[in-house]
Amino acid sequence: MSDPVLSPDGFWQLDDGEWVASEKQTLALENGAVPHGTVITNSTSLEERSGNTSFFAKLKPKQKLYIFSGVCLVSICLSLIIVLASLSPISESHAPVTDCSANNTNLVSGFEAESTVSESENQEEVCPHEVKIGSWNLEVFGQSKANNQQELSEIAEKISYYDVIAVQEIKDKNPGTAPYILQDEVETYGEYGMILSNRTGVYCEENPYASEQYAFFYNNDTIKPLEEGHHYPDTDCEFSREPFAARFQSTEYDYTFVLITLHVKPDDAVDEINALVNVFEWAKFQYPNEDDFILLGDLNADCSYASSSELDELDIRNGDYQWIIPDGTNTNTAESSSCAYDRMIIGDGGTQEFLGSYSTDCEVEASDHCIISAKFSAHES
Repeated sequence: MSDPVLSPDGFWQLDDGEWVASEKQTLALENGAVPHGTVITNSTSLEERSGNTSFFAKLKPKQKLYIFSGVCLVSICLSLIIVLASLSPISESHAPVTDCSANNTNLVSGFEAESTVSESENQEEVCPHEVKIGSWNLEVFGQSKANNQQELSEIAEKISYYDVIAVQEIKDKNPGTAPYILQDEVETYGEYGMILSNRTGVYCEENPYASEQYAFFYNNDTIKPLEEGHHYPDTDCEFSREPFAARFQSTEYDYTFVLITLHVKPDDAVDEINALVNVFEWAKFQYPNEDDFILLGDLNADCSYASSSELDELDIRNGDYQWIIPDGTNTNTAESSSCAYDRMIIGDGGTQEFLGSYSTDCEVEASDHCIISAKFSAHES
């Protein structure tokens, strides 16, 4: 009698044409082993059946354990990535508005505020979603200051602190290069653009103030201009130096706004300030798709030029307009001064983006005017 044919693993033997459990498998089962899988019963040889066995089936138990552990680890990592991705904001432009007014004591309510203080140096790091808007009368900025490196450097450095700043009293009729010299100096602090106005007073004959210009300096990283700017059409000669306006937008977010700047003639301060209502109405017509209008500049709107009682009689002081810099705030570098000559006014209807605080910087040598500023949310409300 020939020896029985055994399977390669020894757990099955061929008996009368059928595969049955071998003595080896029987003993294994008696010792508590799990029943061994049956062999494939077809016409192929044992060698062929052994060659068709899956790769995983051929592995040793320890190898299978390593593979299973690796698959589990990869699955856990992928699950964590999916969970973390689901918690991230869909779009950065939908980030919530950062209101940092609590970090500044100059909270404005109506026309009243605490005494002003200088901005914190690290405020911008704490509040990254803000637009810092300023205004500064440069006090006869022409060739003399443009060629005085100390004064030029100070002015440029101060300008670089703001996302966009309006400057007044550029007086350089000939050769007219002073504002461009200043722009070059500002660009040593970063990528800054400039919108320069035409010379003011062109609507009225024999105007001694026709030599002055305005300029907006803006940080290209945070602000982009939406146009080249427009002068108020002062056909009725309401202003010695007619206002100049331009529209801007935050580069990272969606906040758009119009800035209007001017330098009011001191002797005609009350009349010119009274005409500002017409300027806001013109701006709304000029920019029909805009709802945020901010007028800023040297208005000479305090003390002997325009008292609080005189200003309170004007339409521009009614509830539709918000004066950010209150009466009595010192915007002059003279220590004895308490006159708010420089002002910032939010137009008819106000703006929800204003974060409720203002600041003044009087630590300047190149001008007799302090810099005024306020912060606005970079997100359109």
